[in-house]
Amino acid sequence: MLRKIKQFLIKCWSIDSQIRVHVAIAKFFHRKVPIIGRAVSLFLDRWLLVFYGIYLYSFSINVRWLSIHVPNGVELAGHGIKSDGRVKILGGVRMTAKHPDDPVYQRLYKESATFRFGDNVVIGMGSILIGPLSICDNVLIGAGSLVNKDILEPGIYVGNPLRKISDKVDESWVKPWSEIKPPRQL
Repeated sequence: MLRKIKQFLIKCWSIDSQIRVHVAIAKFFHRKVPIIGRAVSLFLDRWLLVFYGIYLYSFSINVRWLSIHVPNGVELAGHGIKSDGRVKILGGVRMTAKHPDDPVYQRLYKESATFRFGDNVVIGMGSILIGPLSICDNVLIGAGSLVNKDILEPGIYVGNPLRKISDKVDESWVKPWSEIKPPRQL
């Protein structure tokens, strides 16, 4: 019983959990509360910017398990992120559009799906994603990378221009931090 309470408190303390709960509450207000719901949602999103440094519109985030660890400087805006899997975004990640007048971008923006991610996708610190784009399952994007085209094969990608450096991707990056066991002390 004490162990379950400890795990619950660790989850409540985790920034990832706080952000997920915040996004869920803001989405609820935006979609379900008439008249003032959208204003409350925008206020909550600005609160997220002030306290965590994340610029997003919660109503455009449709990810089953979004993890934003080290949230400072993350800019997702309102382009729309869609995923039925687990997506981990590290600090300083920017998502933007090639051109706002692009008809494909405009259509996907209205659907809140400018960025489509598979399961087990990790976006490294300081990466820039220029949409619209899709990323398949089991992709790790290295820190400081520029992603301006779809990624259709699983693997590890780095650089500018983006290039694949490995086929080996495991799920260790998308595990919640509470599940990762520290190394044994000698």
